Amino acid sequence: MTRTAAVLLLLAAGATWGATFPVVKAALADAGPATFLALRFGLAALLLAPALRGGLRGPGAWRAVSCGAALFVGYVFQTWGLTSTTPARAAFITALSLVLVPLLEPVLGIGRATPRVWGGALLALGGLAILLRPGTSAFSRGDLLTLVCAVAFAAHVLLLQWTVRVVPPARASTLQVATAAALALPFAATERWRFTPSARLAAAVLICALVATIAAFWVMTAVQRVLSAGVTVVVLAFEPVAAALTSVAMGLEAPSLGMVLGGVIVVAGVVLAGSALGRSES
Repeated sequence: MTRTAAVLLLLAAGATWGATFPVVKAALADAGPATFLALRFGLAALLLAPALRGGLRGPGAWRAVSCGAALFVGYVFQTWGLTSTTPARAAFITALSLVLVPLLEPVLGIGRATPRVWGGALLALGGLAILLRPGTSAFSRGDLLTLVCAVAFAAHVLLLQWTVRVVPPARASTLQVATAAALALPFAATERWRFTPSARLAAAVLICALVATIAAFWVMTAVQRVLSAGVTVVVLAFEPVAAALTSVAMGLEAPSLGMVLGGVIVVAGVVLAGSALGRSES
């Protein structure tokens, strides 16, 4: 896979996650957050079951399991955070992983971010501040919970970079999804599997399981054999831009100058980080 193909595929994955945001938001009217996560990851793991032959045998399997655990923790704290903070603030705080990953890469011996990656990360973070308009209210409990989510998602990107060094992408992706499902199923029991069967819930679970989980997480796993963790997290900053574009396309939100300006700055940051040459340099 070429570097350009990896960036384009990762942009597609980020766009997928952003575009499914309105779908998930609508589905949560028919299911509790924990239940929806369990349905989403449970179905994905069930569909991937044939690829799980061999279980945890083989080199690096536990690395992939750690990726799934970090992914699950991130989703849980993001959900809890949203109960007492605004979506815009939650999205912006989650985006702090743009800075956390380049900071932690050299500490963990995974890599070292170049000035282009740092510039892209800071540019994208500034663009997200304009796009999301997180506000200036006092730091809340929900903000703190979302900060834990940002750390977990940063850890997921770094762990995935560590994992793909010894585990084939398809197997790594399958094991992390299965781990997230195994943790999500008992988590759903805490809200007693609260859901009301409906066509929109079924559609959301199918879309999120097939496209936003199986396909998108395979892409994220595969491209990290080509891209550094720092470049990966900057490219994924496109996700909120895709969410905003989808929201406008569906008539849920009117376009604004801040939305356009913020989106352009985020894209500029992605292009800057993606132009960093050489995996060892990025």
